[in-house]
Parts: sequence; structure tokens; C-alpha cells
Amino acid sequence: MPLGAARFGLLGGVADLGKLELIETQTVTSGTSVDFIDLADNPYNVYFLTVNNLQTSATSQAGLRFSNNNGSSFISSGYQYANTRGSVGGGTSDGESTSHPQINTNLLSDTATGMSANGYFYLYNLLDSSKYSFANLHIFASYSADPGRYSFGGGVLPTAETHNAFQLFATAGNITDATISLYGIAES
Repeated sequence: MPLGAARFGLLGGVADLGKLELIETQTVTSGTSVDFIDLADNPYNVYFLTVNNLQTSATSQAGLRFSNNNGSSFISSGYQYANTRGSVGGGTSDGESTSHPQINTNLLSDTATGMSANGYFYLYNLLDSSKYSFANLHIFASYSADPGRYSFGGGVLPTAETHNAFQLFATAGNITDATISLYGIAES
């Protein structure tokens, strides 16, 4: 029996388990944030967010915030995060907080020519009112003070409620260029 047929048979006919399904792509050339709202229209237990060529008008980090009112406002307190970052120039460091206004991502960029940030996020349990909302991230960025920096880590908003929107925003200046895509991960 071919491997594909065995997989199909073992999973009871579920051949698209784990398939990425594009929900929305936003191309940004000006603005402080990229908001994804109406998540309940595309319900998934796990979302996958890609960030390509993020550039900013000032040396800036991107923060991640959730909303419980479909993006009318975004929760700006109580996040917990931890990440590890390192540089191609050497050295590593850790960042963490048990009470922060956003999930820090270390998605860094600035105005220098050729500098940008790229990465991806997994977002978990956003629409499940009985669970906390989590984010895992993996980033590689370049900015003039550090032309190559990686970061991986994650964060949580430790409040069990429905989060039906989220935003990725510049902590300083504006986002001047980025292509950001949101996918759902199929479970059946």
C-alpha cells in the first residue's frame, strides 16, 4: 500500500490534516499596526502568521496584542513573554516579563537601506474562551546597530476568554513596508 494510502486509512479519511489555508494577506506601506479582525469568520484552533520584509520609519520592535471585542480595542496589559535572541556578531541574551503591555517579538527594523525583519508566529486557542491565548515566534531581523539578529520564544495572555482579533504593531514610528499573511491550520 502506498504511504499516502496508509496515511489516509490510518486517519480515517482525513487527508488535509495540517494544511495551511490562507485567510488574508495584507501589504502595508504606511501605518502603526496591522490588524486581523473577524477571526470568528475563519475559526481555527491554530493560526500561522508570516511576516515578510518588515521595515519601519524608526528603530522599532513589533509587539503583538489580542482583542476580545473584534478589534475595537486591543488589550494593553497583563501579557507574559520570554524569548532568546542572538546576533551574527556574537552574544545571546534573554528577555522576559510577567506583566507587559504586549508580547515582545524582537522583530526589529530601522530606516537603514536594506534592513528588514522576517519571521513567523503560531497563535493558539484565540477563539477558545476556556483557554489562554498563546503565541510562539521565530524571527530573523537586521537593523543598522545589529545587521543580523535571531529571536525565538513566545508569550501568553493568561486570561481565559475569546480573542477574536489581534494586531502586530510598531512600538516606535510607523511600518513603512511589510507583507503579512494569516493562515489557518486545518484540523479535518
